[in-house]
Amino acid sequence: MSQSDLSFPLLSLLSKERAVYGLRNGDHERYRRHCANKIHRLRQVTGQTCGKGKTYKSPPKLDTDSVKDVRDLQLLLFSAERALAHSHSIKSELTRIKSKNTNTTTSTSKSKTSPNSSPSALKKDQLSWLRKSLKISTSLFDLINALSSIPDKVDGDNDKNEQSKMIINQKTKSEMTIYQLTIRSELFFEKGDFGSCLSDLAVRRKILSLLNQGSKNSYDEALSNEYIDSHDSLIRYCAYKLGRNDSHDISGVMKDLESGNGNGDDKDGDEDVLEAALPGLKDVLENLKNELGNEEIEKDKKKLNDISFSNEKIEFRNAELVKIMTKVQDVLYRFENKKGKGMRGWDRVLSVLGEAEGIARKLKDDHEASGSSTSLRSNEITKSLNLAHDYIIHLLLSHRIKRDLSLIDNLSATLSTCLPTNVGDLKIKGGKVKTEEIVKGLGGIIKLLDTVLQSLRGISELTIVQEKEGVRIGVQGLENYYHALRCYYLARLHCLHPNSSYPSSVALLEKAKTSIDNSVHDLTNPIIPLEEEIISISKETIETLKEDIEILDVASKKGLFSQNIEKPVFFDMAFNYIDIPFDELEVLSGKKEKSTLTSNSTSTSTQTGAQVIESANTVKDKAVEGIKKLTRETRETTPFVERHSNDDDEDTSSANQAQGQKKGWLGGWFGKK
Repeated sequence: MSQSDLSFPLLSLLSKERAVYGLRNGDHERYRRHCANKIHRLRQVTGQTCGKGKTYKSPPKLDTDSVKDVRDLQLLLFSAERALAHSHSIKSELTRIKSKNTNTTTSTSKSKTSPNSSPSALKKDQLSWLRKSLKISTSLFDLINALSSIPDKVDGDNDKNEQSKMIINQKTKSEMTIYQLTIRSELFFEKGDFGSCLSDLAVRRKILSLLNQGSKNSYDEALSNEYIDSHDSLIRYCAYKLGRNDSHDISGVMKDLESGNGNGDDKDGDEDVLEAALPGLKDVLENLKNELGNEEIEKDKKKLNDISFSNEKIEFRNAELVKIMTKVQDVLYRFENKKGKGMRGWDRVLSVLGEAEGIARKLKDDHEASGSSTSLRSNEITKSLNLAHDYIIHLLLSHRIKRDLSLIDNLSATLSTCLPTNVGDLKIKGGKVKTEEIVKGLGGIIKLLDTVLQSLRGISELTIVQEKEGVRIGVQGLENYYHALRCYYLARLHCLHPNSSYPSSVALLEKAKTSIDNSVHDLTNPIIPLEEEIISISKETIETLKEDIEILDVASKKGLFSQNIEKPVFFDMAFNYIDIPFDELEVLSGKKEKSTLTSNSTSTSTQTGAQVIESANTVKDKAVEGIKKLTRETRETTPFVERHSNDDDEDTSSANQAQGQKKGWLGGWFGKK
C-alpha cells in the first residue's frame, strides 16, 4: 500500500505565521505563545500528547514508520520555532539591558540585580534555547531526508508510465535545508565562528537563488527574494570580520566561496567550502533543478508582469505585495478589456488598489517600527518598500482621477441640452426648473473637479514624481489645466445663478487665465518630454477652453456694468446739504460751453447765497426747538411745612436753623446738607 505525499510549502508557511503573529513588529514573546498554542493543537490532532492528569507520558518519537500525516512534521517545525523565538526574546532583553547600562552613569556594581537577569546568565539562556532549536530542526532535517529516499510505488508495475514518486519532493527538502542552515549559522554567529557562519549562509543563499530562478509564479519569486534579503547583512558582516576586502560585494564573496577559496587567498589549494558546509550539496542542487525543470506549469498560475515607472523597474520583493499586485493586474486587465466601463468596474478597481495600498503602507510602517532601518539590508528593503508604496499610490490616485473625469463627462453630456449653446449667453430658457437643474449639475461638476485637484496634489507630493522631472511637469500641467476648468465652471455658475454675482465671476476668470497660460506652457511646450502621463490633453482642447474663458469674461463684465446697484442711505443724506455742480460736469463732459456757464453764474449766485442763508436759519431754529423739547421743565419751590411740637427747645432750634439757612436755586434743595 502506497503512502501519502508529505510535501508542504515550508518557507511560505513560516512567512505567513511570522507576519501575522508578531514577528513583523519584533514581538518575539507573542510569536512564542502562538507557537506553544500551535504545538498543543497539533499534539491533540496527531495523538502525540504527554499523557493525562498528573502522570507524564513521553510522546512517541517520530520516525519514518510513525509519520502518517504532514502535521507530524509541522509539530517538529513549530517546536523548533518556539525555541528559536524564546532565544530571540532573550536576545532582545539582553540588548535592552546593555543599552540601558551604557546610557546610565552608574555601573552595574552599584545596582543590585538578580543572577538570572545578569547579562552573562541571559546570554547562557539564549545559547541554550538556540541549541535546542538547532537540535529539533536537525532531527526534522534528518527525518525529511529519510522520507525523501523512500519511493512510493503505485500498483501496476507492468505499466511503463507508472513511475515511482518520492513521498517528499525535492523542493520541500531544499526548503528544510535552508531552515536548518539558517538556525545553524545563527548559532555560529553568536559563538563568534564567522567562517562557519559565512559558509552556511553562502549555501543557504545558493539554494534560494536556484529556487528564485525556477519559481513558477511571482509569489514564489518574491518569497525567495524575501529570505535572501533577510540575511544579506550577516554575509557582509562575516566577510568583514574575516578581513575580506570585498565584504560589501555579496556577489564577489559568493564567487570566491563557490570557487573553493574560503579566505580569498588561494583558489586552487583549498577544498570546496560550500561542499564542506553541506555534504551532498551538488546532488541537492541537481535534483532540485530536475524537479523544477520537469514540473508542469499549471494553467491557473499567474505571473506578475514586469512593472516600470519612468524607465525604472519596480521590484516587489515581498510575497504579500506580489500576491495583491497579481490580483490588481487581473482586475485591471478585465476592466480594460471590458467594453462598457460602468461604475461597478471602477469601484472594483479602486477597491483592490485601496487594499494594495493598505498592505504596502502596513509593510512599510512595520519595517520602520522594527528598529532595523539602519542596517545595509534594511536600507535596501526600505527603498524597495517605499518605491512600491509610492507606485501603488500613484496607480490608485490616477485611476481615481479617471473615474471622476468619466463622471464629469456624463454630467456634461446631461447638461448640454439645458445650458445655452453660446457661452456668452447668460439667460436660461425653460424657467425655474431648468435653472435649478443647471445649478445642481454645475455644482456637481465643481465638486468632482475638487477631488481631481486633490488627487493631483497627492500625486505631485510623491517622491517618485518629484525625482522625475518629466513626470513632475506633466502633473503640474494637469493641475493648472483642471484648476482653470474649475474656475471656469464656477464663474459660469455665478453668472447663471438666480442671484448672480458678476464680480466673483470676473475674479475667478482672472485666475483661470493665469492657470490656462501655465498649462499651455507645461503641456504643449514642455522643457523635456513628458513621462507617465495620466491624462493626455490635446492642444485644441486647451485652446477651446481658453476661448470660452475669454468669451465668458466679456459677458461677465457686461453683466457687471449693466447691473443697477442700490446706493446706501448715507449717500442720499449728503445731497440734502450739498448741491451737485451739474453745470460744471456738463462743461467738462463737453455738452455745454463755458460762456453760458459764466453768464448764468452771476444771476444764480445771489439766489444761491440767499437760499443758503435761509436754509441755515431754518436749521438753526429747528435745532433750538429740539433742544427745548429735550430739557426738563422747572418746578416751584417746595413749601415749608410747620411742625407742631410740645418741646419748645426743638421749635426754637428748628426756626433758627430755617432762618439762618440761605435759600438757593430751586427752593433751596441744593443747599441742604
